[in-house]
Amino acid sequence: MSHQAQKSLPYTLAFRIPLEFRQFLASCNRKLGEICRSFEPPETSHLTVKFLGHSSEYLNDETIIDFLPQIYEAAREFLPLNIYVRGFATFDYENNKNSVIFLKVMPNEQLTRLHNKICEEFSRQFETFPHADLDNFEPHITLSKDLYREKEQKIARLISRSKKMAKRRLKLDDLVVMSPTRLFPVVENVTLPLICPPVK
Repeated sequence: MSHQAQKSLPYTLAFRIPLEFRQFLASCNRKLGEICRSFEPPETSHLTVKFLGHSSEYLNDETIIDFLPQIYEAAREFLPLNIYVRGFATFDYENNKNSVIFLKVMPNEQLTRLHNKICEEFSRQFETFPHADLDNFEPHITLSKDLYREKEQKIARLISRSKKMAKRRLKLDDLVVMSPTRLFPVVENVTLPLICPPVK
């Protein structure tokens, strides 16, 4: 990914995937090795709650820090959050071709309520993303954005077989705002200087 493309990624409210679950993600990647050129780095694996907006004069690292306690207050009733995952699916982003493959998150009322609450309470502060907000919110954990386009049939077979996977429970409590370069922990009281680990 180019430096320019990385900079265009929006600020994102997300749960980081726990360290102990990354071994399962690695096994998923091995199953998908024939259809993907590369995979998302395990240290940045996450479940998006809401895209907040692209970097601007109004939305930047300094203003995000100011929002952290407000986001925490809105989210605290949902923490920690238990979800189940099972099976693979794809998003067709470019020319109706599979370009993103992900681990499916099973329907979860608490996660949906959290997403909707952030959309509603911060409608004036953050951007709207029609393809990913409210009724179009599709919780998932991205595995790869680099699929072999010529392997459509193999991709379809792997997705079909994955429906028989056992569902796995995942406890999420590490809520962060991700920028293209930093992770901002969503906390009740921000003490400056706030330590924001870099995104590797």
